Amino acid sequence: MKEQDKTKSLSVAALIFVAIIVVGLLTTGKPDIAYKITPQQSIEALGKPGNEISPLEVAKTVKANDNKFIIIDLRSPYEFVKGNIPGSINIPANRILEKESLDFFEKNATSNSTLVLYDATQSLATGPWLVLKQLGYDNIKMMQGGWKIYSGIDSQDPSQNPAWLVEIPKYDFAALSASKETNANKGNQAGQKEIIVPQRKVKAKKVEGGC
Repeated sequence: MKEQDKTKSLSVAALIFVAIIVVGLLTTGKPDIAYKITPQQSIEALGKPGNEISPLEVAKTVKANDNKFIIIDLRSPYEFVKGNIPGSINIPANRILEKESLDFFEKNATSNSTLVLYDATQSLATGPWLVLKQLGYDNIKMMQGGWKIYSGIDSQDPSQNPAWLVEIPKYDFAALSASKETNANKGNQAGQKEIIVPQRKVKAKKVEGGC
């Protein structure tokens, strides 16, 4: 009798467990965001040509009032108000996955226009670009150099070596090295001192003798 009761209890527990699993599967909705390519595939896409656009081309397009680019400013609203590319749309980087932002990207996914992302620097726009690339949006590019470069270029006078393609070192190590050598030479010329090399004294051995 006890064995039958034990078996019934186990059966009821098993049924309850299965019911919980089924209810959980039925009530769990699909994720709001579905990535269409893997992170590895998006990183590989980063190294392919055609994902970037020069700020000079953007400037010329803006000046010509051409609508082939939809320019998206990823900076904060505060930075956007201080200065931005004329006609650009402000979608801060931390809000690109919000519903309103995703609806905007979806609406323009199949348009003939190219979405151009920019931030204060190009490196800051790389992350959002990778995320949108994973979501399957192919008509997006990054602006080289970011706002920092765009705000200082002259669209009528492009240089032979564009600033957005040249890395500027934070420190001029060559100048620092030359400065140290100059100071060292000045010190030697001001008063050279005789270099004395200390020598170790050798104690004389005692002469042992006697009969």
